[in-house]
Amino acid sequence: RIPGMCGDECAENRHALDISYPVSNAIIKDYPDMIHLWDYTFHNKLGIEKGSFGDHKILLTEPPLNPTENRKKMLETMFEHYGFGGVNVQIQAVLTLYGQGIITGLVVDSGDGVTHMVPVFEAHCLTHNIRRMNLAGHDITEYLIKLLFLRGYSFNRTADFDTVRQIKEAL
Repeated sequence: RIPGMCGDECAENRHALDISYPVSNAIIKDYPDMIHLWDYTFHNKLGIEKGSFGDHKILLTEPPLNPTENRKKMLETMFEHYGFGGVNVQIQAVLTLYGQGIITGLVVDSGDGVTHMVPVFEAHCLTHNIRRMNLAGHDITEYLIKLLFLRGYSFNRTADFDTVRQIKEAL
């Protein structure tokens, strides 16, 4: 397997690449690719030197209803692979409310792969009332590709998908 590119370098060369996404429907599915992405972020973008993670703590976000095994694997990676001094994992909806200065509300979070409706009461997710729909931005992009295909346009590469996504986001 050839080492991959991330970030701006990948975006600049997307026409010649087969791009993979380690996260699907808000869940990490490909840990080797995810570790490659974290390496790029920590070392290239944040400038954290290898072996110095013990001096740092990290806050990770997770989607509601994240499988326990996925959370364990994230923690294991942060402690054992990177050696962080501390890790805190929080549900995105709670942090969204914190950012608004409130602790109770309903958060509708529609991302690339999944949409969640998350009720939060006094900074605690009401997990029994969380609703999840596997309908989000990626699905809308695929539908736009289908409509364009019906009009005679042909899309067959990851770069083509990314171009349609950019058009969608510009609308």
